[in-house]
Amino acid sequence: MSEASALLRLQEIDLELMRAKKNAEALPQRQKVAAARAAAKKVAGELTKIVGQRKDLEIELADLEDSKKFFSEKVTEIQSGSYNQDFRSAQDMEFNLATLAKKLEKCDYDTEHLLPRLETVERAEKNARALADKLEREEAAQLASFKQAMDKITAQVKSLAAERERIVASLPGSLVTSYEAARKRFGGVAVETLVGNRPSACRVALQPSSFTDIRRSGAEVTTCPYCKRILVVSNKEA
Repeated sequence: MSEASALLRLQEIDLELMRAKKNAEALPQRQKVAAARAAAKKVAGELTKIVGQRKDLEIELADLEDSKKFFSEKVTEIQSGSYNQDFRSAQDMEFNLATLAKKLEKCDYDTEHLLPRLETVERAEKNARALADKLEREEAAQLASFKQAMDKITAQVKSLAAERERIVASLPGSLVTSYEAARKRFGGVAVETLVGNRPSACRVALQPSSFTDIRRSGAEVTTCPYCKRILVVSNKEA
């Protein structure tokens, strides 16, 4: 491979590597994974609140059940006469039974109002867990797709890098230095070709004297007198 061909191919490789990097950064799976993770984090926060509400309601209902059991046992004890010694009259017994009945009624009332709230919270928890599972599957699917796409890009980059290394090794060190400096300066387009009397990158027509000098020199590689990029003159032009 001639120096001219090697330089042109080197530039093609570097431009392809730049495109590969941009393609990797622009993979839609990357944004989808981030979106799924953000949504999952939000759902996890909501689920924590819902679980807390559910546990609070369960505790309240359990306390009410314990209270009902306690009051019911007291009613049974009073009615069975186990605590006759504590009551001085039938009036006292009726008063205590009435008080316990109101407490039992209050327990039933509170329970009746808490149960629908518990059902609502349990449905919300079920829906939140289902959504969390869905988001987890979505993230896993997008991660797998992202990995597949990145593996493909990585393989391409590895192949290009190996070819680039071979080409660089085949070129004179001074030419590689000039190429790297021009590539940095011009954002990747370090090499241009002569099309007619116009370099392909800067598109400034060569003066007749410059054009004649280049043709007479017979060189395949020179420097553009205007933009200072590496100028490749084809064998046909040379």
